[in-house]
Amino acid sequence: MSADIVKQLKGTRSDVKAAATTIELKFKEFSKGIGINDASFPLRYELSVLRQLCLALKDNLHQHADLYCGIAATMLPHVEPYEEKPSLWEAHLTSLRYIHHGLCQEKSLTECQKMYGLIRSQPCRLQEEADYKFYLDIHLTHFNGIYLQMQKETLPLAATDELYYALEAMGVLFDTMHQRKVAKNAALLVQLNDSLFSKRSKAFLKYLSALPPESTTKMYDPLLKLLSCSWATPSSELTNQFTEYLGLVLALVQIDMFSIEAPLEQQLALKLLRICRDLYKDVSPQNYSIQLLYYYVKLMYVREATADFKQTYIDLCKKFVYFFEHKGATHAKEQWFMDLLVFFQRLQTLLHQSSNKPPLDIFWQQLEGDDSSEVYTAHFQLLHGCLGLAVNVVRSPLGTSCSNEACKSIRRHCLLYFGMCALEAYINWQPTTEQKADKAPYKPLLGILGYTLDVAKSMKCLGPSAMELVKLVRLLALVAEKVSCPEQMSLVLAFLEPLQHLRPLIASQDMLSVLRRIYKASVHCKSSDMANRLQSTYLAALTNPSRLRSQLFAHYHNANNTEKCVYEWHESSPMPNPLTPAQTKQLYDVDLLAVLHFLSAPPVPLLQSLLRCRHNDYHLALLARKMRTDSEVVRQCEELRSQLHSTALKQPLSRMQQLAIGHTSISVLLEALEAQKTKFSIKETAENCLEELIVKNNLLELNIKREHRLVELATSAIAGFAAFFERADTEPLGCDDTPIDWEALIDDAVAAAMALSTMGYMAQADEAWLLILRIGQMLDERFTYLRALTHFLGQDHLNSNQQLQLSEEVDRAQELLDDLWPQLQNGWFFKRQHTIVMLCLCHMASYYARQDCLCHAQLLLLQAEELRAQFDERVGKSDIVQITIQTVRFRLEYLRNKRCSSLPRRPTPLRQLDTLVDSVRNYCTVSSVDLGALQLLLADLVRESTECAANRLTERFAFYGTMLNLVLQSGMALRTIEVLISWLWMNLQMEYLDQAQSKLRLLDHLLAIKPLSRTLVEQTSATYVPAIAAKEDLKANAMSELTSNMLLMQLVEPIRKQNQMDVATIKSLPMHEPIPTSHQLQRYVSKQGTPPHLRDSMQLQCIYFIVGCLHARFSFLKRENDQLDDFYVGAGNWLQEDPVRTATLGSMLLVHELYHLNYLRFRKKHKEALSYAEAGLKSVYQTADINYSFNFMVQLKTARLELHPVGKARAKTIRRALAFNTSPEDKRRKGVVEGSIKAKSSARKTPRFKIYTELELRPPIGCSNSSSSSSKSGNENTPPSDHVDLNACQAIEISDDDAASVSASTPAPSQLKRSQSVPAKATKTRSARVGSQLKVPEIIELDDTMEETPSTSTAATVKRYPTTDARSSRARNRQLEETPATTRGRPRRKVPEPAPQQETVSLRPRQRN
Repeated sequence: MSADIVKQLKGTRSDVKAAATTIELKFKEFSKGIGINDASFPLRYELSVLRQLCLALKDNLHQHADLYCGIAATMLPHVEPYEEKPSLWEAHLTSLRYIHHGLCQEKSLTECQKMYGLIRSQPCRLQEEADYKFYLDIHLTHFNGIYLQMQKETLPLAATDELYYALEAMGVLFDTMHQRKVAKNAALLVQLNDSLFSKRSKAFLKYLSALPPESTTKMYDPLLKLLSCSWATPSSELTNQFTEYLGLVLALVQIDMFSIEAPLEQQLALKLLRICRDLYKDVSPQNYSIQLLYYYVKLMYVREATADFKQTYIDLCKKFVYFFEHKGATHAKEQWFMDLLVFFQRLQTLLHQSSNKPPLDIFWQQLEGDDSSEVYTAHFQLLHGCLGLAVNVVRSPLGTSCSNEACKSIRRHCLLYFGMCALEAYINWQPTTEQKADKAPYKPLLGILGYTLDVAKSMKCLGPSAMELVKLVRLLALVAEKVSCPEQMSLVLAFLEPLQHLRPLIASQDMLSVLRRIYKASVHCKSSDMANRLQSTYLAALTNPSRLRSQLFAHYHNANNTEKCVYEWHESSPMPNPLTPAQTKQLYDVDLLAVLHFLSAPPVPLLQSLLRCRHNDYHLALLARKMRTDSEVVRQCEELRSQLHSTALKQPLSRMQQLAIGHTSISVLLEALEAQKTKFSIKETAENCLEELIVKNNLLELNIKREHRLVELATSAIAGFAAFFERADTEPLGCDDTPIDWEALIDDAVAAAMALSTMGYMAQADEAWLLILRIGQMLDERFTYLRALTHFLGQDHLNSNQQLQLSEEVDRAQELLDDLWPQLQNGWFFKRQHTIVMLCLCHMASYYARQDCLCHAQLLLLQAEELRAQFDERVGKSDIVQITIQTVRFRLEYLRNKRCSSLPRRPTPLRQLDTLVDSVRNYCTVSSVDLGALQLLLADLVRESTECAANRLTERFAFYGTMLNLVLQSGMALRTIEVLISWLWMNLQMEYLDQAQSKLRLLDHLLAIKPLSRTLVEQTSATYVPAIAAKEDLKANAMSELTSNMLLMQLVEPIRKQNQMDVATIKSLPMHEPIPTSHQLQRYVSKQGTPPHLRDSMQLQCIYFIVGCLHARFSFLKRENDQLDDFYVGAGNWLQEDPVRTATLGSMLLVHELYHLNYLRFRKKHKEALSYAEAGLKSVYQTADINYSFNFMVQLKTARLELHPVGKARAKTIRRALAFNTSPEDKRRKGVVEGSIKAKSSARKTPRFKIYTELELRPPIGCSNSSSSSSKSGNENTPPSDHVDLNACQAIEISDDDAASVSASTPAPSQLKRSQSVPAKATKTRSARVGSQLKVPEIIELDDTMEETPSTSTAATVKRYPTTDARSSRARNRQLEETPATTRGRPRRKVPEPAPQQETVSLRPRQRN
């Protein structure tokens, strides 16, 4: 070839065209025989042109590829092999291959297809045996190049024909090779496996299997035909080809499986295995293995069920196991044996991956059934045998290559895949219940599982994204999911520890999936401890607090999971989670809160487990709330509290420490409250047995000092909660901070507030409830807010120091109530929440009543009643809501000074008290807050009922016993003091001096002034001989003494005391015992006399002062007046010291002023009494009992009369009015007299009392005729006076219960009028008649009016009362200044006929004070 052509081929396009024209002309000449020196010249010329084309393609980068293809098309038909020089044809094929390879690129695919068409159009000429490589290389390159571009979608779908052409061309090549008997199977297999079969990917083989059988068959059949001809291939060479045959079989198996149109019908792998069986018939070891493989693949390819399939497979597995056991020891290190193991591993992988989809699904279906246990046992034994021999695998071309450069071990991958095949087989197995219990299949499976995981731990290529590890973890999760019996659970337990070593390599989500399935499978563990440990592993792996909390709720719902907490179980788990410190703390915090919130009564072992694992003091504080009966926990709380208080002295506490102080203080407080409780019957709280009750029930240590510690604990808790609450929003919670249990904080704060309220320390309780109100408002805890507000709504006077705008809070509460009360019937709320809403309505009614909004108050009460009627559990029962409604209505009627015409008339206060007594007696608890609310309500009722009854001179002790029983059993000193003060007040009003003195001794004991034990010692040393002698003397002279005493009592004592004359009990001290120095009255009003433990509390100072007031009244009634002047002076100074403290006395300040007035009148200090009475009348506040105003008015007018008497009273015959329920306000004397006459004429009943109308008394020594002489004016031997004023007899006032029977025209009690005297003659005649008959008691009513008449004396009206009820018989006491104590026990004597009586003035007030 000339140099010009060479230059033109590398030149421009026109140059290449010129060269092409020249070459075309040249070959035309060759065809005509022109210029041919020999037969090889055209071939050599063609080679030189092809060589230049190769260089031109390289230099011009395919710029003129189409022209080059035209030049090749011109030359190819004119060349053929030259027999003498085979190298020329080899060079020709090499050049064509180079040009085709150069054109087989994306930018020259058209030229490539054109070039391949030229090559394929020429006959396949194999001058030498090695020439097939060039053709095969060209066909494979063209097939793979077109396939690659098809995958890139750069060619149209029509380009698929090129693939068909390539396969057909390869089939032509294989036929040519078979015809030429080219015995190059080894090289051919290597080239085919590398480019078309075993070394290609699964996706490529799947694509190849999808090609039409018409094209693929033209390639497969010639290939198999070529491979079946060994042409005397030596055994050594066959041994070397064994690996390639196995690789080709493996590829054909996949092609058979992936075939879409006819899966497993071509059976290419079986055909090749038959060929191999014939090829290796003389090679002993390989021949037997190939036969086993042939039958194994044949069973895999089965298309229909057969009867003996299971047994056949069992026998085949046993033969494999036998072969591996006997040949493995000999040939384990040989390459063909290693290749066989790798081939079998890949075959098993293909088999198990298609377990649930065609075409191999029929194989797995036939393994199920009755004998599936034996079949799977044989299968697992086969895999276990392969796994044992695979440890000898060092290298194999059939092994899967690892993408990780650090991993070069085919052995580990082979072992791992064998293990995964066994797991997949186990997962696909569906055994029956009986087969699950068979342990035979689990034995080889356990060995496979353990060895596989051990190998996985040593693999360097495994990581979170490694497909092998991801698949292994998924299979383990499915194994755990399959567990339904303890035998299956043994597999899970076997892989726990190895899996823990793999945990750093496993992705968190994959590991969580495994743990979740293990969590579910743990129920089948034989050991409950192991089950709890496994469950804790999954729970600890949950990092989402909400999800963890919900799972913990489900976990603790099972009673078997309450021995230890999840946190402690996790610490001993075989698979502990690698938690960070923050995650560890979060696990404990959520675990703790789940136990405290989900379990209403957590088991003690569970709480102790949490206590052992606690991280900080706050955890101890929360746990102690549920372990308050555990003395050790309480001791730890006390130590922690002391430690924190010590720390507070050195440095400020953190908010969590303040919170811990609050909770621990509550734990210690509640334990102390529980420890001081005792039990006894309510019958033991009888009034005459109180001191015996204190001693009998070991209550000698019950006093205000002991209770001071409880108050300190409660106030310390509230202070801690308040300090925490103030800083709650100022400092954000850190990741290491424990979540705040606001519910526990509210509960403990309410417990402290309830303890303070129940114990009676209202100032501290107000602070506690105010804090709870603020917390409830901030957290939008509606019921907490309403409960706290209810405390303030029930108070008459709010503390001025509190920053509480009650009117604004009431408006806010009304909005909440309007939203809440319609929803209470929906069933979304607890019963205690129902109670809170209804109690808030009741106390809000009380609030509006104090604001003079009576109609609004009544409407709120009606709403509460209607709301209560909607709950079936409350209908017909006396619950706290009904009692509260009745109490509020009692207050509305009792404290109402003027009646609203628009409101209906309610029963009188005393009748309402009777109703309340019945309701309390029939009380029924409905919710958990009822009992506490009842105790607080009873404390108020005791005070209010005592005030109401005392001002109406009636005895109502129903609440005393109930409340005293409650407070004594609870060990509450201050509440006991309040009850005893109310009882003492009533005793003094009714002049029960023995009982009053007993109360004073108890009060001294409770106030820690004089212990009752010392009093009892003094009482033991006292003698009761005079009392016993007096009692015996009274028995001996029954009639005479009774008559004499009744006469004397008519002058000085109420009739109600006649039945107590002979009462002598060892439970009380004698009345004549002198008052010790420690009981001096001055100590109540002097700062030095006040005990130190009472000085710091304003409330206790007021209590002490009230006791002093009552003690002074007691001394006055006993006429021990030596200390009273100093006392009342000191009391005045005490009241002026602190106006705020004085204001807290309430109505007791009015009682004190009335007592002081009585004493001033007794001391004849009328001017001073007038000033005090006028001031007292002005000081009566609007909501006070109306009787206080009446009492001050009576005292005022009586003092004026005593200061300026109208005239000296005339001596008159003494007459005793034994009248019950007679009213001094009843001025309708005419109607009364007429009614008395009618009653006298109609009634003929046996009299129950002897009425003495005349009595001879001589005046006492040194005493005037006044009825208010001092107790020191005479003694028992003083002769009776001849002139005794009938006004000394106290009229018995009608009770409020019978007020309706009194005429509406009765004048006001404050209207004082002069009374008229009855003529002496009429009086004497009437007295004689009564004394002679003694059949019907004549009841003489004396007029208290001071109406002036010309010359009439005091008029007396007679009235008969046939019957009298018990409550109405409670008489009004006489005025104390009109009770000479020296008149007791005087001998009876006749009274001379009195002179005509002068006009007298009644000095008796309307009420006793």
